[in-house]
Amino acid sequence: MVTFDIETLTVLRTVLDEAWELLSPEQQAQTTKSLVATRLLEAAAAGERDPCRLRDAALNGVAATATT
Repeated sequence: MVTFDIETLTVLRTVLDEAWELLSPEQQAQTTKSLVATRLLEAAAAGERDPCRLRDAALNGVAATATT
């Protein structure tokens, strides 16, 4: 089981919210925030801590993802 410190949890929450907001309403309708969160947590569990790379991992596979 992977555990995260409070700073990392704060980053993960922020990244999740930002990633979700990047999705259009149509994209949000085609996925769930839980799936995006799962991808985010998987990347973090693998050691990723960069917010941009975490966001990209969270949105990986979402149709026509717009990440800038």
